[in-house]
Amino acid sequence: MKVEYWEPHIEKIKLTDLKKLQLKRLRAQLRRVYENSPFYRRRFKEAGVTPDDLKTLDDLRKFPFTTKDDLRNYGYPYGGEFLAVPFDELVGWHMTSGTTGKPTVGPYTKNDIELWTNLVARCLVAAGVSKKDVLLNIYGYGLFTGGLGLHYGAMAVGAKVIPWGVGRTEALVDLIYEWKPTVMTGTPSYQLYILETIRKRGLDPKKSSIRITIPGAEAMSFEMLKRIDEGYGLKEKGGGPRQIYGSTEIIGPGAGQATPCTEYLGFHMWTDHVYIEIIDPKSGEPVGEEGEGELVITHLTREGMPLIRYRQRDIVKVQYVSTDCGRDAFPVVDVVGRVDDLIFYKGTKIYPSAIQSVLMKIPEILEYQVIIDKRSVEHKFIIRAEVLNQSQELAEAIANLVEGAVFARPQVELVPPNTLPRWEGKSKRVVVYE
Repeated sequence: MKVEYWEPHIEKIKLTDLKKLQLKRLRAQLRRVYENSPFYRRRFKEAGVTPDDLKTLDDLRKFPFTTKDDLRNYGYPYGGEFLAVPFDELVGWHMTSGTTGKPTVGPYTKNDIELWTNLVARCLVAAGVSKKDVLLNIYGYGLFTGGLGLHYGAMAVGAKVIPWGVGRTEALVDLIYEWKPTVMTGTPSYQLYILETIRKRGLDPKKSSIRITIPGAEAMSFEMLKRIDEGYGLKEKGGGPRQIYGSTEIIGPGAGQATPCTEYLGFHMWTDHVYIEIIDPKSGEPVGEEGEGELVITHLTREGMPLIRYRQRDIVKVQYVSTDCGRDAFPVVDVVGRVDDLIFYKGTKIYPSAIQSVLMKIPEILEYQVIIDKRSVEHKFIIRAEVLNQSQELAEAIANLVEGAVFARPQVELVPPNTLPRWEGKSKRVVVYE
């Protein structure tokens, strides 16, 4: 397959040249925030550092971390003390839902919108999207970054965008077969729900026109991606499920993208714009350029509200690999889980993503829910799984496989199809009762 590039001079850059570019941009960004952001000027002074202390990329570890609490306390509303431009230069905001506290705000200048659009365009072209494609965008529009971010980038590429958003799934299925989109965005949970709805209508999703999906905005295991791949018959059409990575804090979707070379390894992180570090989530110490740990990001080019050493709270595995697409300077990142999602159960640490990896391998399971109940002295770990044919043998097999993966044995409850919730946005498969 011919490899296409949005910015070939950057995407095929040598790692040594990329590091030079990173250092140049990092020096300029540290100077910008020191001179223009009240938060960072104060925080740098408290840490006893100035932009002049950065001589090498490794020197970034001398500078203090930024946390989500910092954003809530000093960045709300508008961007607060984090803003590195005058208020008049802003053109708008996106923000998180704020379900666990104050929303995290992402302000944008005109240049930030152009940067974001360019990054998403790079992602889509790397995923195999072209101006010949009709792109069905089922990320939410509004304060959430997904809808507009993918919309901007797709239009830049020249793809034809159907700005559906979320919801009205029955009508969405009609549209898929009438308008024949070739690319579909959206959370992986919603893509699976659409797959299920198509089958309930007596239609064959493999015969749909969709050849590429761009899942994002929630944790996904490779087993979940495989279900999407096989369900829609993407490989047979020359496509695949190619995840996109981002967050409100980074700039939105567009910070990383899986390509045909990496879709079952992870995604290329665009480190010419977002410098990354991997740290031990407990000690904060670096674990090296490759390995597993918490992702820390620093904006190299964002203008309105650049963040320095922001603890992203994603636990990732990072590796540099040689790929057929030639983007070898950009690390391949796999999100293992989130620090915030970690479940403590009877002295055991459980990542929901590990449970998902196991359950998505079991073809009999249509949908599932994880319940951690700590309301009584005897804590309970329950997995409810939808299956067509319930049996004690299947329940035991599920319990054994999960125990082997997370070192805690669940109580497995098998329930009939259509018992558990479905999601037209981010899924909530884990319920914790305290």
